[in-house]
Amino acid sequence: MTLIKIKETLETLLQYEDSEITHTICSENNTFSLSYSKELKNFQVKNIATGYIEYFPDVKTTSIALYRIISTVEKEFTE
Repeated sequence: MTLIKIKETLETLLQYEDSEITHTICSENNTFSLSYSKELKNFQVKNIATGYIEYFPDVKTTSIALYRIISTVEKEFTE
């Protein structure tokens, strides 16, 4: 997935901030969930296995973090 597509997905998620939408990103070793919190006004990326949540204030920083996660996931499947 390209950085542009990730940004488009995040911008769409912002348009539905009054709804609870969660995207799940899976690999063999990790599963992450992505959501947006209207109350906190940030994106949340949660490692499902550990419960650790990272918060991101905007589309740019979130898209970079997700790109790194997705690139790692895609690398796992191609190796």
